[in-house]
Amino acid sequence: MQHPEYHKNDTHVIKYVDPVVGCSGFLVYDGLDCRLAAGGCRMQPGLTVDTLTMLASRMTLKQRVLGLNVDGAKCGIDYDPRAADSQQVLKRFMEFLRHELQSRFSMGCDMGTRFEQLEHLARSIGIGSVKGAVKKAQGLTDDEFGRRLSVLDAKVGAQTVSKRRAGHALASAARTAAQIAGHQIKGLHVGLQGFGNLGRAAAESLTNSGALVTAVGDEHGCVVNPRGLDIERMLQIDQSCRVIDMLGQPLRLPPSAICEFPLDVLVLAAVEDAITPEQAHILPIPVVVVGANHGLRPDVEQILTDRGILVIPDFIGGSGGSASMEALFGPARTPSPNDVLDLLDSLVTELVTDILGATRARGLSPHRVALDIAAAANVSPDRPPYGASPYLPALPSPHGNRVAVAARRSTSGGTA
Repeated sequence: MQHPEYHKNDTHVIKYVDPVVGCSGFLVYDGLDCRLAAGGCRMQPGLTVDTLTMLASRMTLKQRVLGLNVDGAKCGIDYDPRAADSQQVLKRFMEFLRHELQSRFSMGCDMGTRFEQLEHLARSIGIGSVKGAVKKAQGLTDDEFGRRLSVLDAKVGAQTVSKRRAGHALASAARTAAQIAGHQIKGLHVGLQGFGNLGRAAAESLTNSGALVTAVGDEHGCVVNPRGLDIERMLQIDQSCRVIDMLGQPLRLPPSAICEFPLDVLVLAAVEDAITPEQAHILPIPVVVVGANHGLRPDVEQILTDRGILVIPDFIGGSGGSASMEALFGPARTPSPNDVLDLLDSLVTELVTDILGATRARGLSPHRVALDIAAAANVSPDRPPYGASPYLPALPSPHGNRVAVAARRSTSGGTA
């Protein structure tokens, strides 16, 4: 199946060559419609401008589906993040991007980088934050921007808001899809393919909601416990550790077992093309939620869809980074750390509910419905980036009563 993706023709590429080691870097803007563009910074050997262009387009898709007035972007360097001088290489690249970071480009982390690492390097070269362009585009004072940005550093549970946000949104998408498919959340059996930043945060939020993470796999293997894995203990272990070495008791299986074990929901939180066509034909799991970029090939998604498996595509399940910026900068007043996660949960729940409602009403796949929402989005350089998503609820009042969601009907035909 070939999905007609939302795409902008006015792609703009800024090229870079490191003056010391000679590696190439690029910043790709997918569209010039908005005053702000957002996307991650990737550090990966063999990284090409074509890959970054594809990823920037994916970022635009995420922004449009969410109803944000933001263009997609992506930057990166063709270099090994494990190299001894990788920090110096990354610092020089960010210095090169200084003007963009201060004017239009809101940088996040991606493969080979961490958000706290990027923030540290930004400060070391005299840039307050890799999110500094948000302050200008949103029209915030220095104090207000600083207060909101500091929320990302606050701990909620085992991890900071910054580390939890993308996985928290992925967990929200998984719970909502499971409920609409007829499952109860308490005791829901969930498998996670991937236990890096995204998978760990999703695992924490899923277990906090009463679901059981019964299988976790990475490239080295898979651990299984039908009664639920000890996620709290696993989160205390450094993520560089293989999942098969984290716990003493669970059954250890090959990596492919994550697609063979009976589960209610499978969450793909690590790699591209995570399921082969052969696995798709026999997958015994009714709901698949994709968080990793291009976690499913189009033909594999079609196989699953034809078999009646509910698939939430990557630009929905993996939209937590973008959605969290709406939850952080969209409200009229600074949200608390818990507010950000609550707003993010509500936003993703409303979005997935809307998409799946239209899926049933129109007889289309969730992927197709979401693309229609994105294609109908209206953006303008005259408006701020955040605060107008139809899925963002209001902050709770000071007395604890949540104001009703300011819901605008989406163009998908579902209910927001």
